Amino acid sequence: ATAGAVAALALVRRGGIVVQVGNMPGGDTALPVYHVGRKEIDWRGTMRFTRAMFERSVNAITTGTIDVGPLLTHRFPLTGAADAIELAADRRRAMKVMLVGE
Repeated sequence: ATAGAVAALALVRRGGIVVQVGNMPGGDTALPVYHVGRKEIDWRGTMRFTRAMFERSVNAITTGTIDVGPLLTHRFPLTGAADAIELAADRRRAMKVMLVGE
């Protein structure tokens, strides 16, 4: 999470908006916040979604309004959960890893 925030602050255009979704790791975190003032960045925080937003999203996926298939890079049976978690931790090899009931 910290690496993503550092990259966002460095890469956002002058006057751009960075939206931090969810929490950063607990405790103090070192970030190059000089970018915020120098580039006049608007940094916003959000706690992902509300229950209503979650329900709308699930409905959009289940009705086919939104196709998340292209985001799923790997599927594993439940018995392969350990391998799935290991792969999901490597962002160079996987984007979204899904466990599928057997």
